[in-house]
Amino acid sequence: MRFLLNLALCCGLITLSESVAQESTSAPSGSTPVAIIVKVPESAKLTIDGHPVSQTGAERRLLTPPLPVGKQYKYTLVASYLKDGKTVTITKEIIVEPLKTTYADLTGEGFTKLPEPKKEEPKKEEPKKEEPKKEEPKKVDPPKKEIVLDVPFVPTPEIVVKKMLETAGVKEGEIVYDLGCGDGRIVISAVKDFKAKKAIGIDLDPERIKESKENAKKAGVEGKCEFKEGDVLKIKDVSEANVVTLYLLPDINRKIAPMLKSSLKPGSRIVSHDFTLADDWKAEKEISVKDNNGREHSVYLYVVPEAKKPEPKKEEPKKVEQPKKEEPKKVDPKNEETIKVPYVPTPHAIVTKMLQMAKVTDKDVVYDLGCGDGRIVVSAVKDFKAKKGVGIDLNPERIKESKENAKKAKVEDKCEFREGDVLKIKDLSEASVVTLYMFPEVNQRLAPILKKTLKPGSRIVSHDFDMGDEWKPDETITIKDDEGIEHFLFIWKIK
Repeated sequence: MRFLLNLALCCGLITLSESVAQESTSAPSGSTPVAIIVKVPESAKLTIDGHPVSQTGAERRLLTPPLPVGKQYKYTLVASYLKDGKTVTITKEIIVEPLKTTYADLTGEGFTKLPEPKKEEPKKEEPKKEEPKKEEPKKVDPPKKEIVLDVPFVPTPEIVVKKMLETAGVKEGEIVYDLGCGDGRIVISAVKDFKAKKAIGIDLDPERIKESKENAKKAGVEGKCEFKEGDVLKIKDVSEANVVTLYLLPDINRKIAPMLKSSLKPGSRIVSHDFTLADDWKAEKEISVKDNNGREHSVYLYVVPEAKKPEPKKEEPKKVEQPKKEEPKKVDPKNEETIKVPYVPTPHAIVTKMLQMAKVTDKDVVYDLGCGDGRIVVSAVKDFKAKKGVGIDLNPERIKESKENAKKAKVEDKCEFREGDVLKIKDLSEASVVTLYMFPEVNQRLAPILKKTLKPGSRIVSHDFDMGDEWKPDETITIKDDEGIEHFLFIWKIK
């Protein structure tokens, strides 16, 4: 019951609430996850506070659990790798702060230790005065029980839970495994609603396991539910399962696919939420489900096939084939990586607040980068009378949906939607307002083009993520929705 990301940083953490209960223009309060981006040698093993990081590659992108705003937290990173036949270990302590992306370099090049806190010299004694006390350097309070997770937890909507179990055809007497079980809702529903004989949930986060057990007890099914704390990538055998459910990152799905194939019995079913299992394993079914907020979810069904008996090979006379000419692969000269940002709609109340912050008028042209279903563009034109709205998104389905929504709102003549990669935009000079709901590193890569091409007086508003330390926002506000979840809005004005 976890949500994707190759970036391990997820816009899906936002609760899809439609109303705002409280807002504050003072310093942000509450808790929010922190993005940590770590550079390491490609083959290195990485741990954080002793917990192994499952991602691989030269750049590891992590997300902390929600941390209280206004405080600092310490984490210890350890990278180990082989160099010239010897094991090299690099250790680094990092300080993280909510609302700031933290970068760490453990490649061994340019590595610097954190400066030691300065000790204050004792003051000289004065006659008839008490000796001043030595001030101890302030300690950074590490979150002892917090574990940095590769996959942030986002609950699967109940309607999708039911559809996953229906698609799997869970029957009375069967055993269900949920890998990355979150708060246990799939495990509980399998037993309570589908009469499974037993259901087992596995999750890396001890808080989720504790919550799952409490939820099973409340539902009166704790006797048939089992929850285990553990890393799904280290599971070697799920042969007792008839059904396995997943809501994990695509690269994790690919890594566990061989284990599922080798250990599950023929006829066993695997159901994955939003992400396919592996390129060499085609889904039997793909079903689309809309949740209560109108967001579409994909459910993929896989069935473990019967083992094929090898047929005796007939020896055909060998043909001499002419070698095929291989076309040279085209290489992008700029080597720009496309970063896929998952689609999670911004609640309408947050849309309104973003456009209010930007002070959109009938003289403005509003660009929404990563426009999703077009709601910001449509609202800018319909509710704020913007002269024109332009939305850009990588997903052709979202562009199609945006155009339909603009037509329904009768503002299609003032709205334009383009399919494209926002990181390849070269000029935004037409815009007087730009809105964003992207990853921090996408924001930071967009910052130079925003600074370079936007006219003085133009405004940029970002939902939940800032532009990094090099470009501080002019204003930050906190909005608390009706479920108590806080959203952060940032605004920058081009001077």
